Amino acid sequence: MRVTTTQAQRATLDHLQGNLQRLLKTQTQAATGRRFERASEDPSAAADILRADTRLAAYAQYERNLETAIARGAAEDRVLGQVANLVDRAGELATTQASGQANAQTRQIAKVEVDQLLTALVALGNTRFGDGYLFGGTRADEAPMTTDANATPPFIADNAALGNPELEIADGITAVPVHNAHELFRDTGVMTALRDLSTALGANDVAGITSAIGAIQTASSAVQDRTGANGARVNQFETALTEVGEARLDQRTQRSMIADIDIGEAVANFSQAQTAYQAALSAASRVINLNITDYLR
Repeated sequence: MRVTTTQAQRATLDHLQGNLQRLLKTQTQAATGRRFERASEDPSAAADILRADTRLAAYAQYERNLETAIARGAAEDRVLGQVANLVDRAGELATTQASGQANAQTRQIAKVEVDQLLTALVALGNTRFGDGYLFGGTRADEAPMTTDANATPPFIADNAALGNPELEIADGITAVPVHNAHELFRDTGVMTALRDLSTALGANDVAGITSAIGAIQTASSAVQDRTGANGARVNQFETALTEVGEARLDQRTQRSMIADIDIGEAVANFSQAQTAYQAALSAASRVINLNITDYLR
């Protein structure tokens, strides 16, 4: 096959261009630490990176949800501790005022304190968290508690079903971060027990005060159960947060292995490409200078 000088020069320039492209690619890799800049350079790897980014975004959301759940659980724990103290104090007052040493006057004084305990419980039930009410459930923008002792049940703003919001903490797994006001202040019987104690104290009703003691003890036990359940739930959230963090780190490592290039490897590749380009330049300088006189000679 006859090869002309023009063909030789064109082939040389093509080879030179290819070596220059490889040099620029290795230079970019060394500068950025990335194996490629465009998905078209490695479609398979680009698809793997896209999937990894999707997983990383999901893990980040799970972490945020778990951190929120832990914060809400910690807030509930503080409230439950105060509720337990208030209920215990009500139990002490009931026991004291049910004794023979108490009289109508001391019971009136005790009633004032019990009413103050009820006010404090209502305030705790309306604890704020962020932009809403901690125990508002699915109606977080509505105060779940009221000061109305005659509400049904007493001090509950709305007895309609109060759901619990759920947070996604893993693929297809959701969890409820806290109890709602109905579970803590209605279902435990706390508000009813203290309301009945207040009524009995005001009426100087010893039998009613004695009956309230048992109701308060039952309510106290229910509060303790809620406290234990909340503590166990927070522990689960903390464990899940650790696991999600580890999974996120593993995913980041896998993504880095696909997308990033080791700096040592990048420098070596650049050095090789530079040497190849310089050799190509040297060869090209000879071929491009060929003319008909050189060919005849």
